[in-house]
Amino acid sequence: MSVPELLTCQDVMKITGIRSRTTIWRRVQAGDFPSPIDFGAGRIRWRALEITEWVNARPKRRY
Repeated sequence: MSVPELLTCQDVMKITGIRSRTTIWRRVQAGDFPSPIDFGAGRIRWRALEITEWVNARPKRRY
């Protein structure tokens, strides 16, 4: 699958497994998630590289 350079909120939710837009925004406000780029007129996008880095930085679960 080819990942575009800029991701919509729906794209971010699919990649991260986060099911709620509210959860994403709470994490952004808490500083625990990459901030989006605001292009105006309701166009919010995240950089794919930043989301990929965030996912890769998550701790692995040990069983």
